[in-house]
Amino acid sequence: MRKLISIGVALFVVAGVMTAIPASAATISNGVKCTKLNQTTKVSGRKYKCAKNPMVTNAKMKWLSIDCLIAANNFVRAKRDSTAIAEKYAAQIPVIDLGIANETANKAEIQLKLDEANLRLTAAKAQLETTKAELAAATTDANKKILTTAVGSINTAISSWTAAVRAYTSKINSIISNIRNLESAKTIAVSQPTRLATSVASIKETAQLLCTRGL
Repeated sequence: MRKLISIGVALFVVAGVMTAIPASAATISNGVKCTKLNQTTKVSGRKYKCAKNPMVTNAKMKWLSIDCLIAANNFVRAKRDSTAIAEKYAAQIPVIDLGIANETANKAEIQLKLDEANLRLTAAKAQLETTKAELAAATTDANKKILTTAVGSINTAISSWTAAVRAYTSKINSIISNIRNLESAKTIAVSQPTRLATSVASIKETAQLLCTRGL
């Protein structure tokens, strides 16, 4: 009878141990308190670590899945990097605005020179036609010589003003291109922080999902 009682007690103890282990393991999940920092364990093939959630201020030691910790650290890193990047873009905006203002002023100055060159070119062409007509009507060799020289000088002036018009036009086109590039850069600088914030919010959402308590 005593042997039967001893066997029964032994079986009861063994049964208690067998049921206690799964019950203890079952309590390990995201958010469950732990006492030994960096301790790791596996539950149903999933690895957990005793750590502090980097997304939580003044966090306490708790069991967190490795997936949770990786995602949380990714969020913290993304948030830090996005803040630094956003600050750089914000600092670029005044510089870009100044560049646009300078290029716009430069364009206006060159435009005045271009307008003047076009006026001079138009006047020279008109003068050439008048001088050619006078040359055709000239009756003396002296007048013909003078008018021929004048035609040559006017042609030289026309060539010079034509070159000036081309140079000023090219410069203005270059300035317009620079302004467009600066405006594009400003658009990016203004919009990028919002894009970064959206990306960080998505990373945070993923981390929060993986760190769901009880998961």
